[in-house]
Amino acid sequence: MKNSFVAFFDILGFKNMVEKNSHEELMEAYEFGLYQSLETAEEATNIFLGMITPPQELESLKIQIYVISDSVIFIQDTLTQRGLLYIISYCRMLIGSCLADGIPIRGALSFGPVSVEHKRGTTIVGRGLTNAYNLESKQQWAGGIVDKECFNIVPKENQDLVDHLINNKKNPIITKLDIPTKVRHHSALKVAIYSGAKYASQTGLYHH
Repeated sequence: MKNSFVAFFDILGFKNMVEKNSHEELMEAYEFGLYQSLETAEEATNIFLGMITPPQELESLKIQIYVISDSVIFIQDTLTQRGLLYIISYCRMLIGSCLADGIPIRGALSFGPVSVEHKRGTTIVGRGLTNAYNLESKQQWAGGIVDKECFNIVPKENQDLVDHLINNKKNPIITKLDIPTKVRHHSALKVAIYSGAKYASQTGLYHH
């Protein structure tokens, strides 16, 4: 079975949202908060990547998105550096947009086999999803991390991709920082995807 990039996001404070709002208000928050943020993130990512990607290739980078209660799942099958850059950019834009709309989320990007079956409902299962979920659940903040193995599995079109993204002063996508974790002695994480300081939402880092 082939590998895919998989991102898993959790909406923080979801129980409180459900208990303190009517069902209609909750759905309105999804419609004008989460769904609008997903649309904004896609548009911004397509503009950003569209400047360096041929239209036909850009279409092949599209992400499968699933929203299940307080969880958002991204699946992308293009395991190339440009495919990785696309999903990292999408995650970055989503976290920033959600925070701006008052919906803090926490997430992680990893990879591995994953299957989506539409039999008696929709079933999403595989190690890729489990990897992303496990990384997400270790964090103690609103933001996200990226498994360093994501950079190791793609063809090395640009040997210094990570350094390039860190040192891009005009549009920094990745930055180095320590991420708050739920387990004090977890050896976590040194490099984060950057999502805009104005929203205090640095995203992602390497997992050891």
